[in-house]
Amino acid sequence: MLFDTERHESLTTTLWQHNIVQKEITSIIDDIEQSLLPNASWPTHPLDAESYPKVGPKWSAYAGAAGAIHALQILRNYGYKVSDLSYLLAAVHSSFVKSPDVSVEPGLQIGEIGILMPRVLAEPDNQEISEHLLNCMEETIDLPLYEITSGQSGMMHAAIALYRKTGEVCWKKIFVKGAKSLMNNWQQDSETGEWLWQSQVFGSKRHYYGACHGIAGNANILLQGADLLSESCIEVIIDRTISTLNISAKKEANLANWILCTKPNIEKLLVQWCHGAAGIVTAMARTPKNDSSNSKLLDGLLEKTGELVWQAGPLIKGSNICHGTSGNGYAFLYLYKRSGDSVWLGRARKFAIHAIEQSQKARLRYGQGRYTLWTGDAGLAIYLYHCLYPDEAAIPGLDLF
Repeated sequence: MLFDTERHESLTTTLWQHNIVQKEITSIIDDIEQSLLPNASWPTHPLDAESYPKVGPKWSAYAGAAGAIHALQILRNYGYKVSDLSYLLAAVHSSFVKSPDVSVEPGLQIGEIGILMPRVLAEPDNQEISEHLLNCMEETIDLPLYEITSGQSGMMHAAIALYRKTGEVCWKKIFVKGAKSLMNNWQQDSETGEWLWQSQVFGSKRHYYGACHGIAGNANILLQGADLLSESCIEVIIDRTISTLNISAKKEANLANWILCTKPNIEKLLVQWCHGAAGIVTAMARTPKNDSSNSKLLDGLLEKTGELVWQAGPLIKGSNICHGTSGNGYAFLYLYKRSGDSVWLGRARKFAIHAIEQSQKARLRYGQGRYTLWTGDAGLAIYLYHCLYPDEAAIPGLDLF
């Protein structure tokens, strides 16, 4: 088996209905707004308290107040009636600096960058905040991380988004510096021929494959900045990445997946955004498509990988993006955008209905919502919107700001 059946559950039989999805989005927005605490945070969900046991409010983009506020910014931009809570980000940042809930590194998901980014979006003329964000980005360049949560590739997602929005050269320059750091530390395994980064994230030194800490995630952001890099560099990135994913893929019939990491080998075959099949798809589906052998090889891999996500079914862990049903559903949306095949859109929408039911059951079980971008309802609401309007699909806080 290329997936662990105990991590998945049977898909709901409830049919897709536009009005059910719209109603759930507005319900999530209302719950987030009504549950705001006086200290500019939200009640910590028991599952987040268990995963991130430091006592106190959560502030980061990943599972804290900054992510919830950023999600509301995105939903407001989509036309929903949402209170603009961006003014709270100064207090959130100050609280994080005084008492970091996850990490003291200046990263995108669990550090200062993820808190400052939505503030810069809300206050584009605040030069002091922009300069502070740029300084935090600079601090990631020499870290031995090479991944999204705290490293160069996460920083680069924010940098390129700001460059696209503003045209300011400083954001372009820091993106290119991040790209050089990634390229200079990309190493080939002499035994397997694979090209991997050694990411020293959360204390461990590992060579990952997936979207969050591995080659797929790093290749994704490098290719998003293709116009900022040389043509020869882009060719190298595509060749190394597709070759490595093809060498390392575990295949059975029309399915494909990847182990968690190598050196040391961790043979887990997860099917999530952060690790495994779903994230491989979302990271690689934006790769330029043409008539080359590499492009055809990648399309074949993505097809097999998407089919694996479908056959595995929704994740028991819940409705969230990082390691839940929404994140896996994004794999189908990205495949739909790449191929135009409506089968993938139908599958994304089936996962959306299932995710709604998961979220509602969890709310009854725990007596509260999960007010986070990556692990909870805020991210779910944006995924539901993208199932309504799939041409706009992009993972929030990463491919979408």
